[in-house]
Amino acid sequence: MLFNRLRITSWLLALLLTIPVLVGLVGTLLPAFHYFPPLGELHFSLASWRALWQNDEFYSSLKLTLITGIIAPVVALWIALSLLAWGYQRAFFQKIEKLLAPILAIPHAAIAIGLLFLLSPSGWLMRLFSPWLTGFDRPPNWITVQDPYGFSLIFALVMKEMPYLLFIMLASLHAIDARKTLEVCQTLGYKRLTIWRKVLIPQLYPIIRMPIFIVIAFSLTVVDLAVVIGPNTPSTLAVTLFHWFNDPELSKRFVASAGAIALMLVIGVVMLGWELAHCALTRLTKAERSNGKRTGFTDYLLRMGVLFGLVTLFSALVSLVILPIWSLTRRWRFPDALPSSWTFDNIKRAYPILIELSSNTLIIAFSATLIACLMSALMLEIKRLTKHSENHPFDWLIYVPILLPQIGFLFGLHILLIQINLNGTLSAIIALHLMYVLPYVYLSLRGPYLAYNEDYLVQANRLTHRPWRNYFVIKLAMLKPALLTAFAIGFSVSIAQYLPTLIAGEGRYSTLTTEAVTQAASGDRKQVGSMALLQAFFPVFVFWLAHVLPPRWTRWRLALYLRLRKCYKQLPIHGQ
Repeated sequence: MLFNRLRITSWLLALLLTIPVLVGLVGTLLPAFHYFPPLGELHFSLASWRALWQNDEFYSSLKLTLITGIIAPVVALWIALSLLAWGYQRAFFQKIEKLLAPILAIPHAAIAIGLLFLLSPSGWLMRLFSPWLTGFDRPPNWITVQDPYGFSLIFALVMKEMPYLLFIMLASLHAIDARKTLEVCQTLGYKRLTIWRKVLIPQLYPIIRMPIFIVIAFSLTVVDLAVVIGPNTPSTLAVTLFHWFNDPELSKRFVASAGAIALMLVIGVVMLGWELAHCALTRLTKAERSNGKRTGFTDYLLRMGVLFGLVTLFSALVSLVILPIWSLTRRWRFPDALPSSWTFDNIKRAYPILIELSSNTLIIAFSATLIACLMSALMLEIKRLTKHSENHPFDWLIYVPILLPQIGFLFGLHILLIQINLNGTLSAIIALHLMYVLPYVYLSLRGPYLAYNEDYLVQANRLTHRPWRNYFVIKLAMLKPALLTAFAIGFSVSIAQYLPTLIAGEGRYSTLTTEAVTQAASGDRKQVGSMALLQAFFPVFVFWLAHVLPPRWTRWRLALYLRLRKCYKQLPIHGQ
């Protein structure tokens, strides 16, 4: 009986994750074929698709999306592999590894705003070299950001995706025993980069295939990053569809729905082409990888990738450093390298709006992440009890929300929220955030949770048969590092959500992310810098707590318990 109940619960959790996505897809698919009862369209037709094919903006946006969405993952993967091959087991590389978590924690909109402040014609990079090198006393009339070719967007995507891929690779190295392979191959006379290129990278790629697909889907469908630093004449396809969906002319929704379905098809085609290219490259390089040469000319590609990787990481750090500088600036004329005067008035002036935005952001992020942690622990415990190792549908369905484009089903889901009168509510925003937080929390918690040694819990139940108490006091206490890390990851994912907040909240609940992206084009760098600074601070602070609390929690808890017990004994009523 218990086994059947657990199986039913696991299927209910899987349906809870799937049904909103299916409803959203149906809500987008039907208008794509001109069926939309709220507007009186009750018959299917291909008029939406004909309008889409005849729209010149669609083709220019699609071209830009393919350029940026394919080049960015390729460059990010190349740089991540190069840094890993160059730095693995080196002391200096350990410092780079420590920088990955803060960079990953920071929302991509905050990094994009920092990069905008860095690379713009009046940005910090131009100020550092002016006028002594460039000769400019005024900002040049250059298009260094939001360029029509998408170079700045590609750089921003690489800056955000490369640390993620490198982090995943470092976590996957235990599966291929990289240390032992390096030792054996080096005794045979192979150089470090050659070993990685010929032996380790071919073994590593199948393990990181799914994270690569997630990066590809993100590059092709990102909205907030493209709005801040991407081109706008035309925009990428995801941004163009976003504008069409929000157009006052409601008939644009039909064309937008058709474009959203087309974007999903494009993602599938790009992923298929990626795999075919990988298979072709594997065949072409098979002879070179087995020729027995201890070095190769292509090793220089990895060396070049290391240089680009270090530049990318340095640019990410500088982009974050510039945020507090602008938020504390009173006067900063071009071409001064630093502000001539500083002030806290910028933050004081924006204090009311910052408090409101921070409150909304923290409430949504904490609620969505806490629910995601509870659902993940419940599902993993059910998997352990029912002996499902890897074959449960939940393990595959968990990838659906992060592989599908947000623009492809969120607007269809918005129709459902309107029908059930939940649009513009805080609970709707938390629910949509949960769809994206849950996959990351579950995937980061799955390994440590299923690897837990249940003998500790068995022995505790034999001593005191209190299963629920022992579960919380023994098992979850021993899993504190994994739980807090999963919470920090989910929290940072929720902070970064832009489109779900706009669609579910309908502008009634603004967060630091939505307001920073909206204000990024206003030109008020001081206010935008303050918002982006707070947006970056909260995830980094939670990651810091996740790192600091586990080794100190037990000592602090026992000290608090002894202090409370001592205070209780000193109460007057206790002495009578």
